[in-house]
Amino acid sequence: MTKVLSTHVKVSVYTQATLLPLAGAVIALAISPFIGGIHLNFSDVSLTAVLLVVLGQGLGNVTYFAAIKNLTNGTAQIAFSSILVFNTLLALVFLNLHLSFVNVLGVFLLMIAILSVVSGKVELNKRGVLLMLLSAFLFSVFQLASAEISQQVGAVSYLLIAYIGAALVVFTLKSKVVIKDLLSSKKRSTLGIPLLTAIPSLGNFLFAYYAYREAPEPAKVAMLLTAQVVLTVILSYFILKERSHVYRKLAAAVLVVISAVLIKD
Repeated sequence: MTKVLSTHVKVSVYTQATLLPLAGAVIALAISPFIGGIHLNFSDVSLTAVLLVVLGQGLGNVTYFAAIKNLTNGTAQIAFSSILVFNTLLALVFLNLHLSFVNVLGVFLLMIAILSVVSGKVELNKRGVLLMLLSAFLFSVFQLASAEISQQVGAVSYLLIAYIGAALVVFTLKSKVVIKDLLSSKKRSTLGIPLLTAIPSLGNFLFAYYAYREAPEPAKVAMLLTAQVVLTVILSYFILKERSHVYRKLAAAVLVVISAVLIKD
């Protein structure tokens, strides 16, 4: 859906990076009565974690949308898969994560699974690759900060912090560009596609939030979230009818399951 948003919403990357989290915030408010309601007591919340969440997602969205415009599908998947490396290194340095040999083997298998499903032409676009690597790093910061903040606030509060905060970061940086785009663009696609894109985004955030809260080591959840690359490719088999290399994709899915078992132990 982010690829659809990038392709069909004819506005700047700053506007795309503002509309998506705003749409997510709207949906989060709509479903808030069903996931615990809104609680705005932030007395025990780490302001550093909040800042990392909003900056990580806000700037990560901008760099992602900017990168994907300049990259083929194959190159984009390879570059963004570096998030697994960033997640692991940051967790080791800042969250005192301890990895056994079995855990490291799981990380290695997960990287193989991600790289094995790369499809599309691979071309070296230096600017695009650097932007995607930066995006992967920023989203890694966002995920690891989310692991901390999920222990401190309710689900709705987390979603609103992540979405509204990210939108405000981008809007603050490029408010004139965003306003100009909104005034001149086609309202139906400009507003409708971000809303559709925000639905799976919110689902992803919610599942991750509850996983962070339940996991003995939340940092490992952030590492396993990178498996979504493989799951996305498999879903494209059914939804987008991308039927090439089906056995390789199924093998990658098996590797993801094995790596998950090894990493979580």
